[in-house]
Amino acid sequence: MGPSPHHHHLLLPLLVAGIAAVTLPASTAQGMSETEALIHLKKSFSNSSSVSSWLLTDNGGRSPCAPGSHEWHGVVCARGKVAGLRLSGLQLGGTIDVDALSSFPDLRSVSFAGNNFTGPLPSFHRLTALKSMFLSDNKFHGDIPDEFFPNLNHLKKLWLDGNELSGPIPASLAKAEQLIELHLERNKFSGELPPAPPPALKAFDVSDNDLDGVVPEAFRRFDVSGFRRNQYLCYVPTPGQPCKRPEITPESTSWLGVVLAMLLALVIVVVVVFSASGGQPAHVHGYDHAHKGDTEEAPPVNMVKQGSSTAQKRSMSWLGRRTGGSSAGGTGGGHRRASSAAKVDDLSTGGVTGDLVIVNDCKGVFGLTDLMKAAAQMIGSGGLGSAYKAVMANGVAVVVKRARDMNRATRVAFEAEMKRLGGIRHANLLPPLAYHYRKDEKLLVYEYIPKGSLLYVLHGDRGVDYAALDWPTRLKVTAGVARGAAFLHAELAAAGHDVPHGNLKSSNVLLAPDFEPLLVDFGYSSLVNYTESPTSMFSRRAPECVAGHPASAKADVYCLGIVLLEILTGKFPSQYNANGGTDLVMWATTAQADGHEQDLFDQAIVTACKYALPDMKRLLRIAMECVETDLERRPDMKQAASRVEEAVAAALATVRQEAPSHAAVVRDESMQRVTSAGIS
Repeated sequence: MGPSPHHHHLLLPLLVAGIAAVTLPASTAQGMSETEALIHLKKSFSNSSSVSSWLLTDNGGRSPCAPGSHEWHGVVCARGKVAGLRLSGLQLGGTIDVDALSSFPDLRSVSFAGNNFTGPLPSFHRLTALKSMFLSDNKFHGDIPDEFFPNLNHLKKLWLDGNELSGPIPASLAKAEQLIELHLERNKFSGELPPAPPPALKAFDVSDNDLDGVVPEAFRRFDVSGFRRNQYLCYVPTPGQPCKRPEITPESTSWLGVVLAMLLALVIVVVVVFSASGGQPAHVHGYDHAHKGDTEEAPPVNMVKQGSSTAQKRSMSWLGRRTGGSSAGGTGGGHRRASSAAKVDDLSTGGVTGDLVIVNDCKGVFGLTDLMKAAAQMIGSGGLGSAYKAVMANGVAVVVKRARDMNRATRVAFEAEMKRLGGIRHANLLPPLAYHYRKDEKLLVYEYIPKGSLLYVLHGDRGVDYAALDWPTRLKVTAGVARGAAFLHAELAAAGHDVPHGNLKSSNVLLAPDFEPLLVDFGYSSLVNYTESPTSMFSRRAPECVAGHPASAKADVYCLGIVLLEILTGKFPSQYNANGGTDLVMWATTAQADGHEQDLFDQAIVTACKYALPDMKRLLRIAMECVETDLERRPDMKQAASRVEEAVAAALATVRQEAPSHAAVVRDESMQRVTSAGIS
């Protein structure tokens, strides 16, 4: 007997409900507006105060990219749509809602680097239109699934370095046909490399993992440095080098037990002797001396990312030695591959060498032990290495940079150069305070500047400091940067420096409390080994260097031009790194050719200071001369800085005349110095 009409009436609602249960979640994600999707994404984060600007209240329902919408921190727009998310270094945690991300059809770039995300790698492979993905320095763990790479047909850049990913690197990697850059270093990957890389791959790094075997021929087109610190991975097999992790057999296990038993017995004997002698080890002075050396020269120090509130902290020494734990709550793991990493570090450096060498005593005299006892926070990483803030017991705050690629010069030449740089004195330069020398890694110590860098104030949280970066203040910064660079060129060129600064960019322009700019990381060109780190110094990205010509002093002028364009436009330059941004040189060149110069300038400044447009255009022309491809037409630093100072002096005169409300700023002592100081 067939079902009754009553059953039909019951069946239909159930069927509809069942279909809805399957289809509604997907359609909800697909149907979300961009504003709703961002709010959903924010809800998936923990510690989301850094994206507090993601609000509906004053948005009126408009898209984050609609004209007149308020600033949504980290949201990059293109043609009125969300095209990128730049959320690096915000201490975000929790999860990443990939369903919410799938609601952005124009999304091409995501950056969640330098946060506290944990768990398995999110299913980003569902976002098949992505071109760039930056997930470095989080705590993602587990395998990369086999289906991850084949779906990403448009992906060009993938950075997964500095996580806790493990297992083999999938052979499906070769199916990511558009992939150009792949960074997998500093993880726990094991096993052999896949047979072949993607066909378009140009940059590849799997250093600091647990890989073994022989590097396949197809991978040997990449530099050997990208395979370092994998104990059993052989770039080319050589006699005496094992390319496979030895298997532990029952025989070897029994021998291991015997050895451990002997060691335990030895420890008991030492303890007995130690106790019998009243606490003085009469026959083990050598051991005591070695132990004392370890604690004095390389004790553990807690390192956490800036702003982290977690009770568990990684324990690590400034010198790269990994420790198993910390009295301040460090986890037992300490660091991935702790024992083997420590072994490699000690072997490669020959051990700890000496103390800190003070080259500038303006912050007092302190030693390596003072740094070791200081609580530290990781505050960033760049071309030269990672940077940490350390507050010593006397209250002095410093920044410690760990530089691994400064091994181009001999020790004597390195020490002479550091002494020269530490002795430089200028109002717009921040020289190093001290250094610690090891063969493969150096520590560089600087005074800590709380306000941070020009890059951070321009593109960071858009807080009070950004609001204070008005037109007169930008002029002050512009003149100070040019003046400091010109002084360097006059001072260091005479000492034989081909590229006196070498790394001039907005992240290396720190801002004093009164917004006086301070240039850092200068003078290292002769010390950095470019074969190991070809892009560590920004001067190497000048067009003539990219074309294969050696870097010259005019490479610094190109770098100055990028900083000027950044200050005028308020845009993040794509010239700095691969994390998106605007090609300022191409954009400005096109706008000039089309007669649309006014469209280049930061609208926040134009709106507040329309009278300043002629001065902005004058500075823009100077910036474009600095980034001129033809070296013959590019000015030298003295000429460029002189033109900048003249333009700034004229612009400040206009400010005094047109904007009396800025008179207090202009009367500031350092501002008046901008109008009177010349280029020596």
